[in-house]
Amino acid sequence: MPKGLSNWSYKNIIEFLTENGFEFHEERKGSHEAWINPNTQKIVEINYHGKNGTYSERTLETMIRQSGLDKKVWRKWTQS
Repeated sequence: MPKGLSNWSYKNIIEFLTENGFEFHEERKGSHEAWINPNTQKIVEINYHGKNGTYSERTLETMIRQSGLDKKVWRKWTQS
C-alpha cells in the first residue's frame, strides 16, 4: 500500500482513479494509457511499467496535476 505520495503502483493508481470518477479512455503510444474523468474532462496519462513497479514522486506529482484533484485527496486515500 502506498504511504503518502510514495510507493504507488499501477494497481493503486487505477483503483484511486476509478474511485474518483475516472475511466479508461485509450491506449497511447508505447506503454501509456489515458484515463479520463467524463465529468471534468481531465485526462491522466499513465506509463504502465508492470503490476509490481512503483512510480517516483515526481511522476505521481504529474498525474496529480493532470487529475485536477487536490493532493490531499490522494494522500487521504492511502489512509483508508
